[in-house]
Amino acid sequence: MKLQIEALDPLFFRDGRPFALGEETYAEGIFPPLPTTVRGAFRSHWMSCQLGQPNADKDILARTSNKLELDYFGLGVAGSPVFPAPLDLFFPGKDVPATSMGLLDKKTITSSCPSEVSHLFKAPNNGKTESVAGHLLETGTMKDYIDGKSPASFETKRLTDFSTKEHKIGIGRDNELHRTKDGLLFRLVANRFRDEKDKELCILLDLQGFDAQQVPISNATVMPLGGERRSVTIKAVDFSLPKRPNINGKHFKICLLTPALFDSWYPTHLLTDFKGLKLVAACIGKPLSVGGWDILKKSPKPMRRAVPTGSVYLMEAKDEEQANEIAEIYHAKSICQPADAREGFGFCFIAQPFDNQII
Repeated sequence: MKLQIEALDPLFFRDGRPFALGEETYAEGIFPPLPTTVRGAFRSHWMSCQLGQPNADKDILARTSNKLELDYFGLGVAGSPVFPAPLDLFFPGKDVPATSMGLLDKKTITSSCPSEVSHLFKAPNNGKTESVAGHLLETGTMKDYIDGKSPASFETKRLTDFSTKEHKIGIGRDNELHRTKDGLLFRLVANRFRDEKDKELCILLDLQGFDAQQVPISNATVMPLGGERRSVTIKAVDFSLPKRPNINGKHFKICLLTPALFDSWYPTHLLTDFKGLKLVAACIGKPLSVGGWDILKKSPKPMRRAVPTGSVYLMEAKDEEQANEIAEIYHAKSICQPADAREGFGFCFIAQPFDNQII
């Protein structure tokens, strides 16, 4: 079931940093939220709808709700998907379109780069460059990126064009004495979605295992999401994603659309599953700390490090046939192991490299 989430209130989503009253006073949070946050909200919403049934058992419902799977998760503008800009793009100057990085043989320089890669992504040295982190690509532009169209020139949108930061100051309160508690002042930063025409930000997802007969979805359906149980509306929609490219040659790229959890900093299981596959280069951002609450075990989940959205891996397959086989299996799907894929981690696009990215 394809769904759209629209915010009625400013939304706040916790990151992996500690935030306890009396100890930490400031929480900036993250945006977009982790896919587990949204999946968990739907699990809770599904359970709350079932608890009114005769003989409903909370523990059984918690186990049953685990069947919900995220087959897609991302942002949308005016109902159309937008995607995080891949990090192998960069701005060669101010107020100009993004372009692609080239490759540099690791042997030509002294580097602390991991031994798993043979090349580095590199921007030209002819001036100041800026990262595309925090920028978005519309569907048509992302399709050009996926197809490896050259010359590589891409118009981007800033995420801040569609949402604004909203600061809130709060205090701890003694409900018996009806007065404030000392040392419990805190401040957090929420995200307010803009509601101007053509700038209406939303969250798009494809949720499987969600029985519409058990939990009817209409344009007026409201549920809480994120910190402080802020309200959002959910409705059924239809949207499409760019189709996979036909890979020409042995090289292809993996571009992450959601944070990914691997056994290492790259998908090592792919190299085991596909004989002859090699990692050539990688362009990854700062890792995210991912935790959460396990409603089955009733305890915190272990903290893990995730590769952030927009990260890119350049791979070399055994041959063109194997490259297209991988594209068929993983394009617009999760590249993580099944348990993490079900929770929405590791959604990716497979892309044809640009001419300056083929060794």
